[in-house]
Amino acid sequence: MDIATKIKTWAGNNLPLIFAILRFIKPNLVLKEFALITRFSDVQEALSRPNALGVTYAEKMEKITAGSNFFLGMNDTPQYTRDVSNMRLVIRRDDLAQIVAPMVERFAEQLVNKTAGQIEMVSQLSSIVPCQFSAAYLGVAGPSQIELFDWTSSMFAYLFYPNNPAEVDQAALANSVKTCAYLDQLIAQRKLALTQNTASNQISDDVLSRCLQLQASGTPGMSDLEIRNNLIGIIIGLMPTTSKCAVLVIDYLLDHPALLAEAQAAALQDDNEKLRKFVLEALRFNSFGAGIFRIANEDYVIASGSLRAKKIKKGTKVLVALQSAMLDGRALDDPKSFRLDRPDYHYMHFGYGMHTCFGQYINMVQIPMIIKALLRKKNLRRVPGDDGKVRYQNSFPTSLHLSFDQVS
Repeated sequence: MDIATKIKTWAGNNLPLIFAILRFIKPNLVLKEFALITRFSDVQEALSRPNALGVTYAEKMEKITAGSNFFLGMNDTPQYTRDVSNMRLVIRRDDLAQIVAPMVERFAEQLVNKTAGQIEMVSQLSSIVPCQFSAAYLGVAGPSQIELFDWTSSMFAYLFYPNNPAEVDQAALANSVKTCAYLDQLIAQRKLALTQNTASNQISDDVLSRCLQLQASGTPGMSDLEIRNNLIGIIIGLMPTTSKCAVLVIDYLLDHPALLAEAQAAALQDDNEKLRKFVLEALRFNSFGAGIFRIANEDYVIASGSLRAKKIKKGTKVLVALQSAMLDGRALDDPKSFRLDRPDYHYMHFGYGMHTCFGQYINMVQIPMIIKALLRKKNLRRVPGDDGKVRYQNSFPTSLHLSFDQVS
């Protein structure tokens, strides 16, 4: 291993330390074509300026959809408002308690209960539940669960992770062609079924059916192509993130036995709100990623009027360090302590501002329910050896082998 690789590996394993130093000595680091924003208040400022510091995904989204953008890749425009508003009509907040939570809890419990005291968390649980949910709630089952999860994971990596190996991006683009073809066919089939079943009132109440009903009502922005592109964006943001976050939380709790015991007690007591807090706080320490990228669409001064103010020139690529912000003692009390009493506004796992993850509320139901099914098992533990450690491929967990005591 050469010295550059060693330094990169060390930095990747010590991001909290590096961010702590930067927050103190260089909170807004601006180099020639790159800027890094590390403090809580400045991170929120950056993410509250969607047109000045815009998203970087439009070009890649257009490659995934063969020419069209998705609201994830849009700045603050009328089309963004229209498309997000349409999807909020079909993916409803009041579905969370009535439909989403009981559905996901049932899926997770069934999967865990099928095992005999040992489970590989990714392939047998955390990647499966989002696919089952997508089929039942969104109406998008995929050709198979494995294919659907692989497609969305590769496209997520392509969209959000810079400097991927060429083969990763090539696989993502190949999978995007398959995804578009699958969804185009699915939408055509469901439109036909909708017309045939309307008279008999045999219409399934899933997101795709709701989209087609809006289309039939003449709602702008709900053509077949626009429905397809919105669904692509939704499933990309839903599946790999849910699986990875669930694994990260369990991995963290297993390293902290006292917290694990408290979380297991909450699971046994059906205290879903407490489990939600465990998820939020565990991910603050075992983070999904360092942050999200933005591009300066104009010259912009971050933290204007302060001693740390820095001019970010047009065209600069900006890393907005969410992980660092959530460890910033200027905004959070005792940030190194694991606490369940922090307000929700101290967490930015799903971003902040206009481009806060569209599926954040669904994710924050799915993740607690997935881990709950495991936490209810007695003596939950890693299997011995390397199999009991999280294995990764392209930033996503591929395996974590666990065992627990069977109770007759």
